[in-house]
Amino acid sequence: MLGVGNFNGSGALVRAYSPVTLSHEWPKIGRLLLMLFCSCFGSTMNGFFVASFFIEHTLRKAGNVFLACVGLADLVMTAGVTSVSAVVILSGQWDNIQVCKALQFLGLTSTYCYSIFFAFVALENFYRICRPPDEYAVFISMRIDAVCLLIFGVNLGLGAVGVYMDLDYDYCERLHYGNFYFRISTTVIVQAMPALLTVLFLFISSTRVKRRARSQIQYKRSQLYEREYSTTAINTTAYVLFMIAWTPYVIIVHEFPNTSDAVYYNVMAIGLFRSALTSSLYGIFNRNFRRAYGHLFNYCCCKSSLSSSFSNRHRRAIEYKSTIGEVRVHIMHQAVATSNSQRGVTYWRETQEL
Repeated sequence: MLGVGNFNGSGALVRAYSPVTLSHEWPKIGRLLLMLFCSCFGSTMNGFFVASFFIEHTLRKAGNVFLACVGLADLVMTAGVTSVSAVVILSGQWDNIQVCKALQFLGLTSTYCYSIFFAFVALENFYRICRPPDEYAVFISMRIDAVCLLIFGVNLGLGAVGVYMDLDYDYCERLHYGNFYFRISTTVIVQAMPALLTVLFLFISSTRVKRRARSQIQYKRSQLYEREYSTTAINTTAYVLFMIAWTPYVIIVHEFPNTSDAVYYNVMAIGLFRSALTSSLYGIFNRNFRRAYGHLFNYCCCKSSLSSSFSNRHRRAIEYKSTIGEVRVHIMHQAVATSNSQRGVTYWRETQEL
């Protein structure tokens, strides 16, 4: 056995460090508050992040579908893994092997999806900034919905096979290392290759934006530069945080698989808690997300009706229709009231054209 303690025959956890509820030596209230914070705050921010692509017109673009799927991957982690962990802490009796394997499955699927979707985010960034508009149009014209569903489906299958067929590292009991070839294949295909492509595309996009800004003064003063620079910078920051959070876990799993429970599960928790913070960075450093977050917060917490921006848009549409109606009535009144029949026919035609 690799860890200290084990699950007994009934499935109850008897070791000091739980893969679901962390160390039993920590105060229970402290662990509960930590999981509740990650669950509530992380799920709210990730939910705001995904909803932003539906309510903010500047974000409602086909190329942003991959970035929305990145938010969905983090939402699975915060709404699924950390929420269940908080419930297990409260119950005091559901800390068993079945729950642990389910959480490992969700965590693996979320991490795999995040890595691959971010590679597509970097690729979309590259095509939009560095390639001609016709090539970007070809890239956007592909079946993005089918690609996203395929990515989710493949990663769900990989996560299920790795956990329930014991091909991946035994996260719950730490009794085996899994299948060497399966672990190497998933590490290279799902993690290493997307990471290299993401770093490459983000680096090229960032370099192109900076070089163009140095050579073209008008571009540097335009809103296009601000938008492209902000998008590239925040995507790079988010992915660097993802790599920093999960690199220690990858190193320990492959190089030091028999390390202590405390070290193993603590480095895993760093990657888990990252998913609760990344979406808030977009709201802090990007004005489009900040505006969308403001509308959502105003609607969810401060009002019982639509936010001011949506109400204003609706009011302007009604006023516009009312003005057109008044113009029609006024023209018809002139057409009927005129004593010149030919002039009346002319106004009637104008009314029909309107």
